[in-house]
Amino acid sequence: MHPFYFVSNIGELYVPTEYREIVFARGRVKLFAHQELEHLNRIFTHIRHGGVAVVEGKWEQITAVMDYIQRHKRDLVQQSPRRNRSRGRDASRGNLVGSMQKEALSRLMCWADADGILQVEPAPVLPELLALAGEPMGENQGKPFLLPLIKIQQIQDALAKTYPIYALDASLVASENVLAPRSQETIACFQEALQYVRRSYAFAVADIGCGCGCLTLLARQELGDHAEVYASDVLPEAVATTKLNIQRLLPNSDGLTVMPAGDLFDPFSGHQFDVVIFNAPWVVARVRNRAELAIHDEKQETVRRFFAQVSDFLKPGGAVLLGYADASGPKAIANLEAIIAEAGFAVDASFNRRIATHRSKRKWEQIRVYVLRTNV
Repeated sequence: MHPFYFVSNIGELYVPTEYREIVFARGRVKLFAHQELEHLNRIFTHIRHGGVAVVEGKWEQITAVMDYIQRHKRDLVQQSPRRNRSRGRDASRGNLVGSMQKEALSRLMCWADADGILQVEPAPVLPELLALAGEPMGENQGKPFLLPLIKIQQIQDALAKTYPIYALDASLVASENVLAPRSQETIACFQEALQYVRRSYAFAVADIGCGCGCLTLLARQELGDHAEVYASDVLPEAVATTKLNIQRLLPNSDGLTVMPAGDLFDPFSGHQFDVVIFNAPWVVARVRNRAELAIHDEKQETVRRFFAQVSDFLKPGGAVLLGYADASGPKAIANLEAIIAEAGFAVDASFNRRIATHRSKRKWEQIRVYVLRTNV
């Protein structure tokens, strides 16, 4: 499907992958600007009849449009007069109606210029907006783009929360789908591991799956300015969040490089490192959405792929700092240790914490950061 759509009075706009079907399947995209925002029912009717409304003007009026549509969202979906008595079928129908309402709400969109500045007054400060929405850097090819208002509000809500990090003596933000740094115990284990591998001369470090950038910043703090620290993540929104946190906390970020988004080592072609940091997903379960990519690892395939590649990116004598927990039980830990051994690594040191869980069948969980080196 073509990624660009022409809108009268604006021009050609990039449409993010997630919303292309909404825009192109309807083919009825209309701009409502400034005074037209006062006609709430007219905008609502356009969306109710399957159209996409692109809004431009005062942010206060635009959010008022969204509030109006939210209040009347039941009218966005045509309800069948026939009522099904089956609870299971009612639940299924309820899910379908909810999905249809969500799709309809996504048809209220804002547009941003090529620099990512929303065409609203005043424009909210949202650097890396397209990446925060999950799009790879440069996908819009330097052109303006569309985003649903509901998506923009979700990003704003996520970034409004801050998470204190004791090890950094600072607070970080985590955008939508990005794992929030809530586990002080995990961060403390990584801090001890970084101190263990610390050297007095310059060396290169990679943070694989950087998330919000917590371990990237921790590596810079513990290893000093002489270390070259690189970071990346499979999610563009995580890469963007890492950039935001670096900008917030380190005005001088020399020696810190945030690479484009990519799977595991894909962004690091041609690089080799003295230390590779990987806080691996440790719940052995299927990934159901983008937010679970940092947590779930079905059949431990992500860990397997990591160890199949890491030796090619590690300098002789280098170390892997691997974060893992026994959340999925002893079998998962046994499998992990077998994967580590098969890849030719041995445990040089480990740092762990025992934490309470909220699960009825398992009250305690062991978090561990392994320092791994090759047997050769």
